[in-house]
Amino acid sequence: MNVETAQRLADLRRSKGFSQEGLARKLGLSRQAVSKWERAESSPDTENLISLAKLYGVSLDELLNPSDEIEDDIEFENEDRARQREAEAAERARTHEAAARATEAATQASDAAAKAAQAASWSAQAANAATAQATSGGAVGSTPVKGPFQSFPYWAVCWLLFFLLMFLLGGCPFAALIFFTIPIYHWVARALDGDWARGDIQVGPVPVAAQVQVQDASATVDADAAAADGAEPSAKEGDE
Repeated sequence: MNVETAQRLADLRRSKGFSQEGLARKLGLSRQAVSKWERAESSPDTENLISLAKLYGVSLDELLNPSDEIEDDIEFENEDRARQREAEAAERARTHEAAARATEAATQASDAAAKAAQAASWSAQAANAATAQATSGGAVGSTPVKGPFQSFPYWAVCWLLFFLLMFLLGGCPFAALIFFTIPIYHWVARALDGDWARGDIQVGPVPVAAQVQVQDASATVDADAAAADGAEPSAKEGDE
């Protein structure tokens, strides 16, 4: 059965006020059989066509051959359905493409964050190794002191800035570049802590190592002064 005839059967049924189930009871058939007729999936046999023509009050020719006006309406409906299907397919394609781009951006951001975290871990290990080597390599005066600059949790600030930039920039992977500043900060912090240990920078309490160095220097000056005072009377006695 063609689509036009199937549409004609559905229109006649609706115009007579029958539901698919009600028409099926009238003809002694199942509702699925009537539904297949109206979807052009099957055709009613001759006996059912005659019963439909009597029930609808039309001839077989009118039942099977719709008018030109009905054919135009059916063609318009078919074209409208085709346009709707094309629009839905285009919308699904756009949605799929947008989801693919979002997934790719998230993957790039995740990879960048992983690389940045690995670089931060390497820099921290290198800094710890350098600190351990300097600690075990010399006296107190040559031992680097971990001051307020190296003690500052710069890594926590980097994570906070990373999430803030990810939120503001809409998942931009370039936000992970903030982690590459951690090695630079450690390098600058070691230099600043050295100045702080020598007393060139006043930030917080004076480090214990610096206090020991100052006390040693004061003790050396006192010892030199005492030796000079003891040597002066001896020189005078020798002159006499």
